[in-house]
Amino acid sequence: MSYFYFIGKSHRSFLLFSIFIISLFQFLILKLVTTIDYSSPIMYLMNQLPENVQAMFGEDFVSMLTVEGAAALALNHPLVLVILSIGAIIIPSRHIAGEIEAGTLELVLSFPVKRIRLLLNLFISGVVFLFLIIFCALCSSLLSINIFHQLTFVLFTKMLKIGCNLWLLFVFIMSLTLTLSSFEKEGSKVGIRVAGIALVFYLLHYLSSLWDAIKFTKPFNIFTYYQPQDLMTGQRSFLLNLLVLSCLIVLCLIVSIYQFNHRDIPG
Repeated sequence: MSYFYFIGKSHRSFLLFSIFIISLFQFLILKLVTTIDYSSPIMYLMNQLPENVQAMFGEDFVSMLTVEGAAALALNHPLVLVILSIGAIIIPSRHIAGEIEAGTLELVLSFPVKRIRLLLNLFISGVVFLFLIIFCALCSSLLSINIFHQLTFVLFTKMLKIGCNLWLLFVFIMSLTLTLSSFEKEGSKVGIRVAGIALVFYLLHYLSSLWDAIKFTKPFNIFTYYQPQDLMTGQRSFLLNLLVLSCLIVLCLIVSIYQFNHRDIPG
C-alpha cells in the first residue's frame, strides 16, 4: 500500500490537473453543442463548397454537429489524447528507467521486495491513474448531456464503451512504456521514444484514410482500435477493440516482467 501511496503522491498534481482540464473540456464542448444551434448554417456553407474541399473536412466534422458525435469526438480530441499520453508515459519511464538512471531503484531492490511485485504494483498504479482521469471525464460528459440534452440508456451504454476503449488504449501505451523502460536505463529516452511511436501511429491513422497506398497499415495501427465515432454509430466492434488491445497489454506485460527479472540493475 505504501508504494501505491508513493506513486500517487509523486503524480498527484498532474492527476488533479488532468482530471480538471479534461473534465471541464468535455463539459464545455457538449454544452456548446447542445445549447447553440449552429448545424444548419454550417451545413449550408459546407454544401456550397466543392466536393474535394468537403472531403477534406470528412465525416468526423459533420458528426461533430450532433450531440452523439460531439460526445464521441470530445473524447478523441488531440488535447485529451496528449494529456493521457503524458500520464501513460511518465509513470513507467520515471519509476523504472528514470530510477535506474538515478540509482534509486538499486536501493529499493536491496530491500526484501520481489521485482515482479514492484513491477505489478507500478502497472496497477498506472492503470488506476488512467482510470481516474477517464472516469471523471466520462462523468463530466454524461452530466453535461443529462443537463443540456437528454441522456438515454443507449447513449449511456455507448459512452461507457467509448470510455472503456479509451482506457484500454492508454493502458497499452503505458504497458509499451513499461516494456521499453525494462530495457533502458534513461527515463527521458524512453519517454521520447514512446511519444514518437504514438505520434507516428496517430498521423499514420489519418493519412491512411486519405491515401490509398498506405491503407494496408490500418489493421496494424493502434488507433484503428479506438474510433469513438464508429462505436457511437455501431460501425465498429467494441469486442474486437477490447480483444486486440487486451492481448497487446498482456504481451507487453509479459515481456516487461521477463526482462525486468533478468536484467542487471544498474545496467
